[in-house]
Amino acid sequence: MSTPTVIASAAPARPVGRLANLGNVLLALVAHFAVGGAWVLTAVAVMGSLDVLRRMAMNSEFAWDTGRLPQPWVIPLGLAACWLAHVFFRWAMRRAGGGTAAYSDVVVAVAGVLLGVLLGAYFWTPPLVVGLKVGPASGQSAPWGILGWGAYYARMALPALVGLAAAVLVLFSRHSPLVFVVRWLARTWRTRRTTPRRAKD
Repeated sequence: MSTPTVIASAAPARPVGRLANLGNVLLALVAHFAVGGAWVLTAVAVMGSLDVLRRMAMNSEFAWDTGRLPQPWVIPLGLAACWLAHVFFRWAMRRAGGGTAAYSDVVVAVAGVLLGVLLGAYFWTPPLVVGLKVGPASGQSAPWGILGWGAYYARMALPALVGLAAAVLVLFSRHSPLVFVVRWLARTWRTRRTTPRRAKD
């Protein structure tokens, strides 16, 4: 009588376990978006404040107006969201990995920063006149100095630098989801390739 009872209780365990594993994977996926989204928000807010400094260097504007980008008070909120997202990420990844996270949240955070920098640079205010620092009065202008030209080319240089750092991390860091997937596929392929040989032997 005990044997049928054990079989009956063990039979439905597989679908329940699969659903639990699927839920953990989905939870980890949500954690990825949480970390990335929090850093996008923070980076966009920082880019809004940098845009004000750019306009001061290029256009002689001193009004603290971030335009279509978030105000500076969003930065501390974004940092708080980043902290919460990282805590959630580590918990979700350990849960999905059976107690051990497959990789950390570094690359996901850098990818979020890159997206935020790209969005911020896209919405940065263009100069009134390229090469001239136009004053508030009509006809007043002065050639750009190092700061003016640096502020102008920062729209391309800053995303390029962050993009380069993100590309290096995505391709070569052990914390990269891409590197983890490639290694997992390689291990799976080697296992499937060697298993028939062992069976024949």
